[in-house]
Amino acid sequence: MKKTMLMTAIIAAGTYSGSAMADDAVWSGSGQLGFSMTSGNSDTENLTAGLALKRESGKWVSDLNLALLRASNDDVDTAERYTLNTKTGYKFDDNDYIYYGTRWDKDQFSGFDYTITTSLGWGHKYYDTEKKRLITELGVGYKVEAFDVDRSENKGVVFSGKLDYMRQITETTQFENLLIVEAGDDNTFAQNDLGFSFKVSEKFAVKLAHQIRHNTDAPVGKDSTDTLVSANLVYDFEKSNF
Repeated sequence: MKKTMLMTAIIAAGTYSGSAMADDAVWSGSGQLGFSMTSGNSDTENLTAGLALKRESGKWVSDLNLALLRASNDDVDTAERYTLNTKTGYKFDDNDYIYYGTRWDKDQFSGFDYTITTSLGWGHKYYDTEKKRLITELGVGYKVEAFDVDRSENKGVVFSGKLDYMRQITETTQFENLLIVEAGDDNTFAQNDLGFSFKVSEKFAVKLAHQIRHNTDAPVGKDSTDTLVSANLVYDFEKSNF
């Protein structure tokens, strides 16, 4: 599955690059990395990493997001998760668009072998500037949840929602909150990412983040809620035309 994720990311990135070169699209994005390690009486390693890319042209907007979490304690893995999100939207005007999106998630400790959701929906920008952002999305899609224990699957229609909020508090401090929900008959999944970014230079920032992931019907023997607190170094890409 790791190879599948890598190939999917490469194909998606190649497709985005080709589209951008064809229509002089504007790219922007950021990459982040957090790492900690201890040795001696306790040997631990923790790694969080992410990549976010956005492409906008006259009528099209596309997003690609990759996220990685790895952790171990005394050479025993305690966390391992990979997430890939892609979205392509067609803009009717500056505020409204329709989109098609896919979210693929593999968490070795969730009880699910993998989950994949595809959705089609409507997005609305209330405002989207360098100082503040509020974007909502509502859609309907199809989700597959494969269980670790016997490789059985839950499949069905889900209703999806997204709330993307950002506010520049001071010249160097920024607050962000991203909420996604996927509601179906078998399970409702919700993830909320809250963070404060502190700019330390023109290109770099330090981000303190808190993530909550919740499944209303988690696999047997697994907790319904996972949390993650992280500190990451963030690099912002300049907007550029290709």
